[in-house]
Amino acid sequence: MRKKIYFLLFAMLLSFAATAQRFEYQLGLKGGLGLSWPSINHDDISGKESGLCYKFGLTGIYYFGENYGLTSGFNILGSNFAYKMKVVDEELGIDDTYRTTFKTTYCQIPFLLKMRTDSFNGLRVFGEIGYGLDILVSEVTKVENTKSAAGLRDVCSSFIVHIGAEMEVLNRSTLQLMLGYDSFFSNMMPYGHDPKMMMNNLCVEVGFLF
Repeated sequence: MRKKIYFLLFAMLLSFAATAQRFEYQLGLKGGLGLSWPSINHDDISGKESGLCYKFGLTGIYYFGENYGLTSGFNILGSNFAYKMKVVDEELGIDDTYRTTFKTTYCQIPFLLKMRTDSFNGLRVFGEIGYGLDILVSEVTKVENTKSAAGLRDVCSSFIVHIGAEMEVLNRSTLQLMLGYDSFFSNMMPYGHDPKMMMNNLCVEVGFLF
């Protein structure tokens, strides 16, 4: 299934590149580092731990107006985080706290509305907001002091917000610096698993558009 997804992504990029010459567009690269942390609502959760995250990928922007555009592409999103959960089972004689760690990699396909100010000596302030389709590429999930491991769902959804500034360089190219926030709003755990868990990522990102 994942090979089909990668092929679809590649076909989308080729299609975008083939038609982009007829429009006002930019293609480029971006990457960033930041923090990730889980969102869990459960009475037995005693601690949530943040960790490092990274993001890099390809970006394509189609401008349908001077100050408005549509942004898409794909990102590789890697995250590390953990939580502690108290487990009590009188029949099995269990009364302990277990730490579960997560190391995940997702392929994220964003669909964002971009809004930017007019150019002031080549400098613009911009914001992007929209939806992210998150496809699980790899995971390492461990429960401390046990052999248990909870697998994650293959596909999730996220809410994405970017705020930043961009500057025109080398005639037509653009250098970007932004703060990006990704919030998963669908449960990352398998159906029927307790507790439900979402993920948050806050990254400082740098991009270069040609």
